[in-house]
Amino acid sequence: MQQDNVHSQTLPTHSAEGGRAPKVWLLLDDRPGHATQVKGLAQHMDWHADPLSLKFNPLNRMPNPLLGCSLFSLRRCDVQKLRPPYPDIVVGMGRRIVPIARWIKKNSGGTTRIVLLGRKAAGNASHIDFMVSCVHFNQVPREGFFELVVPPTQVNAESLAAARKARPSPLAGLQQPRVVLLLGGPTAQHSFDETDAAQMVSQVAMAAAQLGGDLAVVTSRRTPSATVDAIHRLAPNTLVHVWKKDEKDNPYLSFLAHADLLVVTGESESMISEAAATGLPLTIYPLREKPQGLKNRVTGALRSRAGLQGMLAALCRYIFLAGWLVPPRDLRRMHLAMENTGMASLFNGALNTSVPKPSGEFETLAQRLAELTSGER
Repeated sequence: MQQDNVHSQTLPTHSAEGGRAPKVWLLLDDRPGHATQVKGLAQHMDWHADPLSLKFNPLNRMPNPLLGCSLFSLRRCDVQKLRPPYPDIVVGMGRRIVPIARWIKKNSGGTTRIVLLGRKAAGNASHIDFMVSCVHFNQVPREGFFELVVPPTQVNAESLAAARKARPSPLAGLQQPRVVLLLGGPTAQHSFDETDAAQMVSQVAMAAAQLGGDLAVVTSRRTPSATVDAIHRLAPNTLVHVWKKDEKDNPYLSFLAHADLLVVTGESESMISEAAATGLPLTIYPLREKPQGLKNRVTGALRSRAGLQGMLAALCRYIFLAGWLVPPRDLRRMHLAMENTGMASLFNGALNTSVPKPSGEFETLAQRLAELTSGER
């Protein structure tokens, strides 16, 4: 079984006014997941973009409505990177990017258009030109709002083909179908300990054996060392690649490129999107959810109210649209949407073997962004 159905989502170049390719700045913070999605969106659009790595001072903790349109939260040495000529488009992800993007737009005379991704890139809708969200962010819809099932990623047909050529298959010797389990770890919303890992690996290995295949496990930076030790102890015959902080030649893409079936833990939107981008049959294994804290319960209730009618609902919508509150992330919405569209299946003791059809959502997104870059807003 070889993966000839990779979702190559690189799209045609879209031009700014005058028929030229748009000048694009990528505003990158220190979150690897943010950088992956921002770069992935530019890659999907085939934009030749300039990445700007930005770091922040303690003022970044202030609410965005107070920071407004300013560089107050940006480290002084990084302010020098934001010099004219200003771009046609700035792309960023995360709450801290919003005041910076708004400042660039203001200083460009309003010609720069702002494209933001993510759950926390919230701000006054009148200052943001286009918002790329995901279904599990549960955002309040606004003008210039586009919702994806899975976020952008840099994994595509080209990167996987390069990974196949770069090294011998790390799955050589495994029986087909070669099943790769991408292992995440505990989060603020999810639990994952040695018992959970042992159960997961045992169940997935059994499901792989039922198909006549073998299992390989790839850990991530969030996988606890005690969990890795438990896997080695309880599944000594399973191929396990352990993530290393200083590993210069990470074989992660090579595992994706040579797999036949993928299983991914359900708490990581980045790993889910990377797995989905391969075009391989995908199974999601959800982690145990922790009880919601008071803040998430209250915020979730206000978000539900924002979808109703009346003055209270209008107030709730304003609170979210102005960036005072952010709806809690609910990855179950992503899992359900992926299952409903045939992009993946939830683990039920068996592995998904159905090759998904391309969703087409990035083609639709490309059309919307083309309208933005041509001024048809």
